[in-house]
Amino acid sequence: MYLSLLSAFLALPLILASPTIIKVGDENASLTFSPSVVSVPAGEIIEFHFYPMTHSVAQGTFEEPCKPLSNSSFWSGPFATKDPKGNATTFSITVKDDKPIYYYCAFPSHCGKGMVGIVNPPAEASKGMEVYTSNSVGKSTIPSTKVQGGIVGPAAAVNSTSASTSSAPSPTSSSGGSPAPASSSSPAASGAERGVGAEFLGVGVFAVFLAGLMV
Repeated sequence: MYLSLLSAFLALPLILASPTIIKVGDENASLTFSPSVVSVPAGEIIEFHFYPMTHSVAQGTFEEPCKPLSNSSFWSGPFATKDPKGNATTFSITVKDDKPIYYYCAFPSHCGKGMVGIVNPPAEASKGMEVYTSNSVGKSTIPSTKVQGGIVGPAAAVNSTSASTSSAPSPTSSSGGSPAPASSSSPAASGAERGVGAEFLGVGVFAVFLAGLMV
C-alpha cells in the first residue's frame, strides 16, 4: 500500500503539468495572440488554440519577423474555423530550452499587421515585443512549406473550451525543428491559462498519500 501511495506522490509533477495555452485569434476574429508574451520552462508544452477565421503559427526570427527561421522550424499549417469557441484541433510544441522563440501567423497579411508573439522573451527591451511587433508591420509573409516541429491533435489542456468544427487537420505527429530562437513592455505571462483540473487531481493524490501515512 505504501509503495502505491509513494508512486502516486512521485507522479505529482507529471499530474500537475498541463499545457500553456495561447489563443491564436479570438471569437471576434482579431489578429492577435493571447497572451502574446509568455515564459515557459524547458520541457513544458505550449498548446496553440485557433479561433476565427484562418490562422497558423510559424517560428520566425526577431530580425525577419514574417519569415521562417529555417527549413526545419515549426509550422502548424492553416487552421480554419467559424466557431467562436475555437477549432477542436490544436497545435502543440515542447519548449526545449530557455532561449527566446519568436513566432508569427503565416496566413497572408496577418504577420504584416502585427500578429506576432514571443516565448521566453530576452531581458533587453530592444528585442522585446514592442520592437518585434513594430518590425513586423508592413512585412510580406513568407509561408513555410510543410507542417512540422509540433503535434497536431485534440486539445490536451484540462480546461480547454475548444469545440468541434470543420476544416481541421487530422490529428498527427510532425517532426522537424525544435523551438529555439525574443523583452516586452508588458510582463510576460507565466504558465498562461493552465488547466486547473489537473491541479485539483494532484492535491487529491497528495491528500491520499498523507492519509495513508497516518494509518
